[in-house]
Amino acid sequence: MTRTGQPHGSKSGKVQSGVNPTRKKTQSGRMDDGLVMIPHLGYLITIARVLQHPWLIREFLEAAHGQPLPAVRAITDGIQGKMFVPSRNALFGEIAKLGKEVQDRLERACERILLLLDQYGKLAIAEQMNAGNLGDAAILPSPTNFHSQALYLYLCQEFPQSECRDNRFDRAEQRQEMLRQSLSEKYSSHYLGPKGAHPQLNEEAQTELKMRIAMLFPQINLDEVLIEPFFHGDASDPELPAAVMTLSVMFNGTPVHYPKIIDGETTDINDSAISNVRYSWHSARGELSVFCEDENLRPELAKVFRDVILEGHGDIQSMPICEFDLTGFDNPEMQARFKKHRIDGVESIDIRQIMISNPEIRETSVGNKKIVRRVENPLTIRKSQQEDRNIYDMARQDYQVNDWSRYVIKQVKITLCMAKSKYRRAHNVTVQITAPNGFTDRKLTREDRELVFAQLVRLGCARQY
Repeated sequence: MTRTGQPHGSKSGKVQSGVNPTRKKTQSGRMDDGLVMIPHLGYLITIARVLQHPWLIREFLEAAHGQPLPAVRAITDGIQGKMFVPSRNALFGEIAKLGKEVQDRLERACERILLLLDQYGKLAIAEQMNAGNLGDAAILPSPTNFHSQALYLYLCQEFPQSECRDNRFDRAEQRQEMLRQSLSEKYSSHYLGPKGAHPQLNEEAQTELKMRIAMLFPQINLDEVLIEPFFHGDASDPELPAAVMTLSVMFNGTPVHYPKIIDGETTDINDSAISNVRYSWHSARGELSVFCEDENLRPELAKVFRDVILEGHGDIQSMPICEFDLTGFDNPEMQARFKKHRIDGVESIDIRQIMISNPEIRETSVGNKKIVRRVENPLTIRKSQQEDRNIYDMARQDYQVNDWSRYVIKQVKITLCMAKSKYRRAHNVTVQITAPNGFTDRKLTREDRELVFAQLVRLGCARQY
């Protein structure tokens, strides 16, 4: 498929009227009205804000809508680079007029696009782009970014302009999955909260949230904290009112140190990069997911959400961390349980990696004093893509692990083949489960996340909320 870039052959940048790049931010740090106009389309808002080729979003909207959108074309055509605030607000206004089914389709697609944009997905995207292809060549030159390239690949696949099948977006997702399988990933912490509690986020709550976050991250500047709430419907019943709130709190809080040549001399630069605290709250189920790089801060961050967003509803004791039980993986019979207890929507399950340890109590002497220590040396057994044996046969034949009762299961990584659905082809997802409370669900769509968790509950690996 060939998409030739800027419509009508225009190469001159369009003047975006009414632009004021220095416009004062609102108290939440917001620079446009996306959260007010379409608060349930957070993924789409994110892409629209950073897209370097606005004509792509016009094609995206028209393809999902099924017919031309002259008002959107008038907004996007001729613009080079990111859209400024007035153009984005005009675009969000047009998106708000689209039907619910179209909006839902757009948001699902944008969720997949954003999930592809981690370090492995970007590598996979770069592998799929071909400068010798006319359409690709229009996307690759500066200014561009991976958001534009990912959206372009999605359009080529889902809305082709010719009969030729272009499945590069699927291939990029598969490549990302393959690259991710061999690594130990960061995971979210999951808590149980008061069911039915509805989040409150007025201006006063936003101010208090900033203050509480600053107490945990004292190096941040309150004026540089960006708070953005997004609301989503229940994946199991899209007709219900929004049931899931995703709250993103971003600030410059990650120290970055690097050398740079300034005036002919090597200079050490100390700077700070963006840190992100991300909450996901499901009101009906009382589920709270908390993610930040510092795992030790997550219980305190859960308290902040309880106190500020839920207005102190329930105490932290009523929000126990969700635990995962990996003891079932110490028996090769788990392979048979995969087949017996598979739920609808999951076609197959395979263990890709398992980390075990054999704890020992050892006594040593330091000076004249005897010290008793617990020693654990973890062993990671990992399957390659070409391996046909199951993980237990590998462990027995290659690592002489015969008696699993001697070992403690520390971590497993499983790949699930998800069945074809109304919105997506059959595909694989990989999740890492770390005892006692690690579950890498941040890289999954909402539908996949709920299906995977239901499967873990069915296997007895996770406690039912």
